[in-house]
Amino acid sequence: NLMIVFLEKHRIIAIVLTVLIALEIFVFSSIIFSAPSGNRDISGVSVIYHFSVFFLFAFFFFVSIKGGNEIKIHHLLITLLISILYSVLDEFHQSFVPFRNPSIKDVIINTAGILSSTILYFYASKKNMSTNNL
Repeated sequence: NLMIVFLEKHRIIAIVLTVLIALEIFVFSSIIFSAPSGNRDISGVSVIYHFSVFFLFAFFFFVSIKGGNEIKIHHLLITLLISILYSVLDEFHQSFVPFRNPSIKDVIINTAGILSSTILYFYASKKNMSTNNL
């Protein structure tokens, strides 16, 4: 909870981290593999990467939008919409990279990370608010 409070007070750090993660996603999606990736194994490292990177993207994006304000439904909806849209656009971008293909499975994994992050942040923020009101 201390990290959340710190990031909410220093919103610029959350914004910078959001941009850096977005750039990292773009760079990793631009990597050309030496062989077609159509039969790529979706388990293991790939699943962990997709879930984790979009978890972090959505988390820092949520903090960037909300800042120190109380959570409103539009903070949640904007975070979900932009994060999932970025996931879809990332897969679309991969269709232009040689030997890379867009994957609905990756979008689903990304969305699981996004949803997990926003739910965790929402409940951590609510718990923080109730603790501060005691």
